[in-house]
Amino acid sequence: MAVPEIDLDLSLPPGERWRGLAAHADAAGRLLDCYLRDLSQLGAFAPLIESYADAFVGPEHRAEVASIAHIVGRPERDVLLGSLYYDAFRQLIGCTAFACDGPDGPIHARNLDWWTEDKMLARLTCLVNAHGGNAIGPYQMVSWPGFIGALSGLAPGRFSVTLNAAISNERPSLAAPVVLVLRRVLESCRDFGAAVDLLERTPIAADCLLLVAGTRQGEMAVIERTSTRAAVRGPERGFVAVTNDYRSLAAVGSAKVGDRLQETACARFDRAVARLSEALPQNPAECLQILSDPSVRMSITVQQMVMVPRTGELAVEIPT
Repeated sequence: MAVPEIDLDLSLPPGERWRGLAAHADAAGRLLDCYLRDLSQLGAFAPLIESYADAFVGPEHRAEVASIAHIVGRPERDVLLGSLYYDAFRQLIGCTAFACDGPDGPIHARNLDWWTEDKMLARLTCLVNAHGGNAIGPYQMVSWPGFIGALSGLAPGRFSVTLNAAISNERPSLAAPVVLVLRRVLESCRDFGAAVDLLERTPIAADCLLLVAGTRQGEMAVIERTSTRAAVRGPERGFVAVTNDYRSLAAVGSAKVGDRLQETACARFDRAVARLSEALPQNPAECLQILSDPSVRMSITVQQMVMVPRTGELAVEIPT
């Protein structure tokens, strides 16, 4: 299926940047309904959203949220909750990602696994094209209408980054939402090294596993994060892979949440590594073959993507 695109002109005032969302307002509203049904299970979290946003969501992003709320016809709190979904409810989110050396520098591939009703997150996927303003260069986010953060992003000529869910035994912290930290990285970091450094040292609200790939051979790393700690592991044999479990961060362990995403993490990791060990893929089509392996792709995979930071190539597939 063709993925619709939304223009995000960062040279405009924050309250006007998302005017391209108007054509997708119905989709944004349906997604908000989906997020809010899940988040209702969190009980006391929703009433705290304003206090949290006042402390950790800057005025620029708050103005964007206000404009989206106006376009979609929803309260600002609902739009905030939708954009902070990952930090609040990441146990529904999986993922398998890898990066490997290719003929044009590293190739970055990922499956986003996320359970939603009626495969809504697959059907309503969009590509946000951000440019202008104070951003160092243009960037793209594989996203959804009404969502202002980043889970998957490509900054052509600089780097790519994806987020995989993780749940440790450490307590969460009051800190910046990771999806907005990723967007700041896409806007402000000049290269792979700067992106890894910022993602390694910035306090964040939730556990996660971040894969970053650059433009030169060997520029690929998995940053294993809790809210306050980090460990970085680089490539071996020309590739690096990540699913949903910690492999380098000492004395963390994974929380026993008992869901399918955690239970299948090791098997997906092992299969991806086995395929990569047989032969490194050299183009997006070969990467997609690994992502679609029956032991890698899940029934809840909603997005498949391949990014080549050096050339700016981005391929997005929506599984049927």
